[in-house]
Amino acid sequence: MTSYKTILTKMMRQTLTALAALLMVGAMASCSENQDIETAENHDAYISLSFSSNSANSTRAGESRTEGVLADNKSKADPNSESDIHSIKVWVFLSGTNEDANPIAYKEEALKDINSSYNLQLRFLRKIAGKEVENIDLYILANSESTNIESKLNGKDFSSITRKELQNICFDSTFGILKNGNPQNTEVPETGLPISRAITNISVENHVGTTEAEAKTKGIKIPLVRAVSKLHFYFARKTGIENVKVTSIEVEGNTIPTASYIFPDETEYKENDDNQVVTSNKYNVNSNGYVSTVLKLNGVETDNIKEVEDPEKFKKTETQTAQDYLDAFKKAGIASHNLCYLRETTKAIKGKIHYSLGTEEKSVDFSIPTDGKAIRNRELVVYGYFLNGQMGMLTVTPTIQEWQDGGTFDFIDASTNVEIPDSGKTDWGYKVYYGFPKRGPMITLQDIDTKGKPWILQTDNPMFGFVICNEYGNYPEDTPYYNPEITQNNDGKNPVGKTYKIEDFIINQNGEKKTLYFYVVPKNRLDLAKPHNVKAQVFLTKYPNDKFVLNPGFKYKGCKEGKFAGKDIHFEQVL
Repeated sequence: MTSYKTILTKMMRQTLTALAALLMVGAMASCSENQDIETAENHDAYISLSFSSNSANSTRAGESRTEGVLADNKSKADPNSESDIHSIKVWVFLSGTNEDANPIAYKEEALKDINSSYNLQLRFLRKIAGKEVENIDLYILANSESTNIESKLNGKDFSSITRKELQNICFDSTFGILKNGNPQNTEVPETGLPISRAITNISVENHVGTTEAEAKTKGIKIPLVRAVSKLHFYFARKTGIENVKVTSIEVEGNTIPTASYIFPDETEYKENDDNQVVTSNKYNVNSNGYVSTVLKLNGVETDNIKEVEDPEKFKKTETQTAQDYLDAFKKAGIASHNLCYLRETTKAIKGKIHYSLGTEEKSVDFSIPTDGKAIRNRELVVYGYFLNGQMGMLTVTPTIQEWQDGGTFDFIDASTNVEIPDSGKTDWGYKVYYGFPKRGPMITLQDIDTKGKPWILQTDNPMFGFVICNEYGNYPEDTPYYNPEITQNNDGKNPVGKTYKIEDFIINQNGEKKTLYFYVVPKNRLDLAKPHNVKAQVFLTKYPNDKFVLNPGFKYKGCKEGKFAGKDIHFEQVL
């Protein structure tokens, strides 16, 4: 029996993102580690960083609710690339060192097709200058290629960057406003959104191992956040209202800074900081430069302004969660418009929505207050609606929601041990047989731990299902089963087995930690004329859509390459 340690890897992707899709271990393209401090045998320390890209959002109404409310309202990730991780850079510093300190270790990896998760192993010296390293600080940056920080460093080696340089480094060439007023980024760049975090005082004793294997057993949970904000608009009209449209939208100039900090302020490590609000407080409205250009966004035609019976019911309430809020728009068919990604700002997002009622041109102001804080990893939503009896007035309700939607990247958020017998493999996957579950491998998912979130075990092929068994491989059997083919050796009266229950999926709605034993079985006899029913991929998904890495070592046949490598377990029906 072979046992593999698996770590969930969801903003938003994803969690990142990074909660989501299924999980994939990233292949290393390049790496470097600073190990010039001291050399001594048996003094290596290892840290295992697992990134997942799909997670939840928090939300508040920008007009009336407090910053503290941001911690509780959750929403699931959008199915886009806002949580994708294409590259990662990690700097390790001794805790308590000054701003001129150099990192004790640095590692970078360039990745391909990572939109859910991966695992990064990083090594540093446990003992430096004769003293044991007790606590470390981590600076983590994903998708730096979507910024211009390399030009800012004038070719300086990333491994020798000081703490002060990381704290002060900015980007100014992306996520701004073009000269004509259009937003620079209405889509996620191919290199992804910049995602980062700076964490201090991580205990070496509790979270660092003397071997790679030991490091994987010590959980570190550090949500990363996007370094940009997301702005978009929703519009609706009461049923029966015609000849209304949004002609254009403007956001005031001198709102978006000319440059934005890569990293938020340092925050001390907490075991559970999913909802910790992080930002940069280094902006100064009196000294920082701001883009003077007015941000100009397109209008929305009448046909794209959804008719609803009661537009007011889509205003966010005090008790409504972010997920409920966004789901209500989606369910009603109220679409998002003018999506753009912007550098964070301390200023209120103010502007005008220009609209027409027949031949009459009007406008209405909107304002999303920021309480003086930079809006990093925030989703800025403006909802406007037309009502009868108000002479075509457009009413606007601004909302700020913490954009962890697919963008919280947890270092260890969920895990399980996967045990599969080594025998019974094809070139594509594990052998399974119609009518004989025990001829296939019994799979053990030991200690499935999703931190209380629901999960579901499922397959990509509905012609396959699951037979739940106990730790000894036994499962409930019912009615005797007779071979339907009558031969000289079979008179149809001798049972060859008993029927058993096949589950389409296995779900754990409570999210409690448990161990699962099961077989994967085909539901019908093998039919080579229908090759699409021969194979199946099985995966485990944490709510809302974070997929576990079930095959972290690429050691299962059929899972060594391709976009599903490291994510699923493959099964193939044989005669």
